[in-house]
Amino acid sequence: MISFLTGKLESIEPGTLTINVNGVGYLVYVPISDKFDINEYQQTVYTYLYIREDRMVLYGFVSKDERDFFKLLIDTPGIGPKIALNIISDMGSERFQIAVLSENLSIISSIPGIGLKMAKKIVLELKEKFKMFKVDQEIIAQEEKKDFIKEGIEALKGLGYSEREAKQKILSTMKNISDQNFTKLEDLIKEALKK
Repeated sequence: MISFLTGKLESIEPGTLTINVNGVGYLVYVPISDKFDINEYQQTVYTYLYIREDRMVLYGFVSKDERDFFKLLIDTPGIGPKIALNIISDMGSERFQIAVLSENLSIISSIPGIGLKMAKKIVLELKEKFKMFKVDQEIIAQEEKKDFIKEGIEALKGLGYSEREAKQKILSTMKNISDQNFTKLEDLIKEALKK
């Protein structure tokens, strides 16, 4: 297994980079090539060697944590390396974990290669595993609050309010959330309509 490569980056293309290690150029597939820079200094790329009967592919990451997250994803039924790279490049590990833990199927299914059926399967497979990771509960609460606000705005727009009016009513109502803890969207909308 090739755990990492240290060398000079020779080229960076969208989705790949070539790293020169003692005169040997390794083609490495990466989720986000913008995280790497071509310069005179040697750089370390943490890698995962993916082997199938018809090919061997090196995937590279900026950190061990990112590589370990990739391994966790491809060990999940239905998630191959391409989808795993899409998850890391589109959302990153923390946001994806939050989406899975809060069962936000719309965000998960917005990732290229993942439909609604696949999103449900991913939540089922990964929710328990992600609970072992220490994702900041405050971040989860903030993400859920953002989704709650968006849903409230969309509901008021459906009732004929403009985007601006709906946003003002929902945000104004959310300011009182510490006084009145809205747990249901219906309660939030009823309160917003009173204003």
